[in-house]
Amino acid sequence: MAGLRQSPHPILGGLLLLALVLSGCAALPAQDRIDTSPIDTSRLERELDRLEARGFAGQVVVVHGDEVLLNKGYGLMAPGSERKIDTDAVMPLASLTKPFTASAIFVLAAEGRLGLDEPIGDHVPGLNDAWGQIPIRHFLTHTAGLPAEIINRAYEGEPRFEPIERDELVRRINQFEPDHAPGEGYNYSNVGYNLLTVLVEQLAEESWEAFLRGSLLATAGIDGIGFLLPGWPNEQLVVGRNGSHPSGHYFDRPRLEDGLGWHLRGAGDLMAQPHGIINWWQAIRHQTWLSPPWLDEWLTPQINKPNGTRYGYGLHFRESPHGPVTGHTGGDYTFAVDFSWFTELDVMVYIATANARFEADVLRDELHQLLFRR
Repeated sequence: MAGLRQSPHPILGGLLLLALVLSGCAALPAQDRIDTSPIDTSRLERELDRLEARGFAGQVVVVHGDEVLLNKGYGLMAPGSERKIDTDAVMPLASLTKPFTASAIFVLAAEGRLGLDEPIGDHVPGLNDAWGQIPIRHFLTHTAGLPAEIINRAYEGEPRFEPIERDELVRRINQFEPDHAPGEGYNYSNVGYNLLTVLVEQLAEESWEAFLRGSLLATAGIDGIGFLLPGWPNEQLVVGRNGSHPSGHYFDRPRLEDGLGWHLRGAGDLMAQPHGIINWWQAIRHQTWLSPPWLDEWLTPQINKPNGTRYGYGLHFRESPHGPVTGHTGGDYTFAVDFSWFTELDVMVYIATANARFEADVLRDELHQLLFRR
């Protein structure tokens, strides 16, 4: 298959790949390593009630294996609203969009439409040679040398929500030069994932969201994730806030006819309900999210980051006091999420917040400690 090295012996190759994944602490849970003792969410729930009284607004999910231990909303849909956030409410995923974009690339690779080591310019027209010759793999792992953002600070609105078109994104990328040779540095870059979404649309010949919905989400039996195509009712959209001041939701922002501008496309444009995240995780656990061997490859760390954690294809890998964690965070100036899969414990914790005072990746360590403390 394109982008993966093949062993001369299929059985040996499979064993070697399994060993590689296990050594990277990103494997699907090995049943003899799972802590099957009951997990008590009572301390966690008491703390969340306390945080809600202080202004926390969002959703928290805890799942152990196939059992949902907690799936609850906290706070109000909007400042001054009488309606509480519940499990039907919709919140942005921000950079938790990236694992979905990387998965879309893997679907195209599995179908033989691209190879991870092919230059991206073979499939994306308009890129200059400086970018076009870089292998696709490096855009997935943030090692292509792109800046974090390419925004127009003269834009009168919020720059990240400028509704720029796809061709304008490529034009702006061409105005920059790589910060380093491919693979010789790490710059976390939304722009790289914006460009990967261009790649998806070029090869799929349909919109990014349509391809995601048809070739990944529907195939795995997942709903409750998307932007336009789920047809979210306005009353289900959680309003962001800074303290008690409302800052709107993503449908309030300037956008294009088919979605948000290309500054966010594929890097931070998806939204979700909790059941969508639960079903996505179960699809990963039950190995129905991507076909083998692509699922194993997607769950394998690729590079060491400067802060000591590791990154793969749209996924972070880190160690915690509770064992290895696979996941991703996301956030803008108001909304934030954290998705943490404790691979040895077979536990997933999802935190989504709508108040700038409560950042999900800051809350997570305290909440995880309360969850796992015996």
